Amino acid sequence: MGNLEKAYTSETPCLIHVEQMYGTENMVHWLKGQILALFGSSTSDDKGIADGISLFAQSLATQVKGFKLTELMLFFARYKSGKYDNSYTKFDARRIGNAFFKEFIPERNMELDKINNRRIQEEIEKRRFTPPNGYSSLSWYQELKKRAENGDKEAYKQLYPNEGNNILENQKSGQTG
Repeated sequence: MGNLEKAYTSETPCLIHVEQMYGTENMVHWLKGQILALFGSSTSDDKGIADGISLFAQSLATQVKGFKLTELMLFFARYKSGKYDNSYTKFDARRIGNAFFKEFIPERNMELDKINNRRIQEEIEKRRFTPPNGYSSLSWYQELKKRAENGDKEAYKQLYPNEGNNILENQKSGQTG
């Protein structure tokens, strides 16, 4: 997943952060630049459409402020590549909005689910217990238990990781815990 995962999970500002740092005008200007790039790569040359891009950018900005810049860049790259039915060839601002909300967002959610599920699975794998060579899980447990009863602090910690050293220290001093 590499770059796709970075687009979704990297420490990248959201569009609203651009607005907070540089003002609404610059936030809209950034979005307008992305939309103009789509217009420039399309076969459209209607000046009326080009003039409407500013209004569309302002409107879209209010709806997509919460998305990271990398997510928006991913959307525009996919749109330009024709992922959303080659509609970039004939420019239609309304189609951009529909593609974002009806196609990109569900796709994004599925990709984020895959990333999160993979991360959870990796965490589960890290916690998976494998006994040392020559032991089954039962024989290793019995060995640790015997060592802990003989005062082995490390064995006790492995058997009771959440209890810490307090119980072992209390047992040695004769206190009950």
